[in-house]
Amino acid sequence: MSVQVLPAATQAKAPGKAGKGHLNQVDLVRVLTFASVIMVHVITYTNDGANVTAYGVLALLHYTRSVFFFLTGFVLVYTYRKRPLASGTFWRRRMALVGIPYVIWTAFYFGIIQQVGQPDLPVAQFLDYLWGCIYKGVGWYHLYFLLVSLQFYILFPFVLAVLKATVRHHKKILIGSAILQVGISLAETYLPAPSDPDSTLGQLWTNDGTIVFSYQFFLLAGCLAAFHYEAFQAWITSHAKLIWWGLGLSSAFALTWYGVNIAYGHAPGDATGVLQPEMLPWYAFVVLAMYLTGSRWAARQETGSRSQRIVAAASQRSFGVFLVHPAMLWVFLNKFDMWFPNHIPQGLYLTLAAYAFAVVTSLIFVEIVIRSPLAKVLIGRERIRRAPKPTPVPVAV
Repeated sequence: MSVQVLPAATQAKAPGKAGKGHLNQVDLVRVLTFASVIMVHVITYTNDGANVTAYGVLALLHYTRSVFFFLTGFVLVYTYRKRPLASGTFWRRRMALVGIPYVIWTAFYFGIIQQVGQPDLPVAQFLDYLWGCIYKGVGWYHLYFLLVSLQFYILFPFVLAVLKATVRHHKKILIGSAILQVGISLAETYLPAPSDPDSTLGQLWTNDGTIVFSYQFFLLAGCLAAFHYEAFQAWITSHAKLIWWGLGLSSAFALTWYGVNIAYGHAPGDATGVLQPEMLPWYAFVVLAMYLTGSRWAARQETGSRSQRIVAAASQRSFGVFLVHPAMLWVFLNKFDMWFPNHIPQGLYLTLAAYAFAVVTSLIFVEIVIRSPLAKVLIGRERIRRAPKPTPVPVAV
């Protein structure tokens, strides 16, 4: 699959590829996003809930969900936009690569919860609670991403078919999706919860963060960007100034809104609600800015360069790091607290130390797993095998 030459008005070098159908800019965006989501979790657990500065940073870092889901839609459509999609094969492969790790890691983190919190639950209640964690995506605080991804995989063949049948109406679809996203965010943020939490609507409301429709705009935007890849790439290249200005202004608005929430008596944690409609402009411009950054980086890379190989390797391991890093963070905060004097239990020092520990130990774990037979079931990646040693060539004498 080749990338078309950009129009004369945008004579920037097109982003390079590492292989057929592979976009190098996606590798960098994925790595930066996973690095950011680790920081989100570290800041949350290493800072006091009343720390206005830390949670202000956290409010901006919540863009990670939007970028995650934009990339999910983008990569899938880019892969299948010009070739047929066999739904059965697609579902089997995706459910295996994401569904199996999802169940395994949910059970693993559920085990941590059991060990620390309620070690003596009856078996029936234990299994019921575990099933609830699996189907609600609440086994641990980061596993919602896998559950939402699985929901989108189920819908994807239908989404792709609709996109192919409505090519002339894609702008209208995107605008409609944006309006719907604002409406969903307004409802989730400002409408009162249903009176019966056990009703279907009550369950949907309670678990809004693990439902695919809560992120439909960014998934669809990624799909449409990939469907019109050449036009999207040209637009990104020629509108860099607009993107950077939008990023700056939307960040100022997001922080101002955070300050308004604080001024009205909200705790810093409550003031950083991920699904607030006021944060949508910031999320949208971060998606564009991240992709622009990745594109500019990829355009400067020579095929097979060291930086390209490092980023590609990091991207390949990023999903595994995402899955295991909360466990490493938990270990650090619960087993190595003696490293920190009592008078500085939280703050910048602890945040940086916890981040470094979580990243390094997670990478070590993934590097071991990705070279083992468990690679697919634990981190959803193909096993990396050692290259066979070359057979010595006999020398005639």
